[in-house]
Amino acid sequence: MRKCCIPNIYPPLGCDEPLNIAEQTIGWLRTEHLRADEQWSYLLPTGFSWWADQYLQTIEIVGEETGPAGETGYLVCVRTELLRDLDLTEAALAEINALPMRCASMAGPVYDVPARRLDLWSLVRVTADNEGWIRFLLGAAAVVQLAEARTLGPVLAQAVGALPATSDHPESGHRHTPDQMAYAAAVFVDSGDRPPAWTQAEFTDAVSQYMNRPPVAAAVEDRGVSIEFPFGDQISPCRLRADQPHPLYGNGLLVLQRFPVKAPSEDEGIRMALSLNAADLTRQVTGYGLGSYVYADGALHHTAFLPNALHRPGLLGNVFSSCAARAQRMAARFTEGTWDADAFSLDPAVLARRLERQRTAAPVRERPLRGCPMMGARAGGN
Repeated sequence: MRKCCIPNIYPPLGCDEPLNIAEQTIGWLRTEHLRADEQWSYLLPTGFSWWADQYLQTIEIVGEETGPAGETGYLVCVRTELLRDLDLTEAALAEINALPMRCASMAGPVYDVPARRLDLWSLVRVTADNEGWIRFLLGAAAVVQLAEARTLGPVLAQAVGALPATSDHPESGHRHTPDQMAYAAAVFVDSGDRPPAWTQAEFTDAVSQYMNRPPVAAAVEDRGVSIEFPFGDQISPCRLRADQPHPLYGNGLLVLQRFPVKAPSEDEGIRMALSLNAADLTRQVTGYGLGSYVYADGALHHTAFLPNALHRPGLLGNVFSSCAARAQRMAARFTEGTWDADAFSLDPAVLARRLERQRTAAPVRERPLRGCPMMGARAGGN
């Protein structure tokens, strides 16, 4: 069996295999970017968990894919526990849709039905070709999640009748003094006070270079670009804007896609958006898993926001490719009928029936324990 090769401050004994590209990324995140203190972290078979303050954050490899040319891609997630003891009442759904979904930046909420817990998730595909820069987006997503758990957790918990998902380290106990990384999102806030980093010239160049190609149509707007992706016999509009500040991070790049999918009710629409988050942020990344689905104005949307500090030349092209992949996947789901609503249902009864069918169809296998063996005994804080 392969030994864990995630780099520690001191390399683990017996690590006799070279690190793959995702393990290198996670090692960099742990030791150089986040600098997770050993006292407040522990290694996982494919990543690590840590407490920057009182909210548990986990960064790990959750899947592996082979691309069309045989290249290997690794799905790496960042997830931070946000709320516990949460029931998805109609009122709770409306609050979640209005706050962490509508105002999403680089993470989206995912509801864990059996645990009755809401977590923030980000998911990216790490390859040898993109690892040099994707690690910085992943590191930013981790910092954003830490900040949003601290700021949104208590407010949202009170609004929905749940509890903040604070917890203690299984050995070190309650963290009274937060790590400096718990406040690192201040860099994004400060950069948001400056003028928008994405310029009109960048939008113009991006449209002429790769956006305006049939069947996709794109046009430059003032401080942005509008794009139309095909969606069956309809269109899926997408807007990239540098003149729409985020309520937390100020100026940056707003990414907003609309999908003409109308739910029977507002409640069902929000449930569908949460189910799509579960699909695209935990199992199979569609484009970049940064941001959140949201239901508004009788349609599904996907929204994301990149703070000014993340501006890089050429990043618009990558953002466009991500939006194109998401538009293609959503069109297949809702115009070609590939969306399996039951697979990501938030209804505990539906989930129970699906698990029972899986048990009947396949032999029972022992699932390896994920995380620290002591986690089953850890106590939740308040």
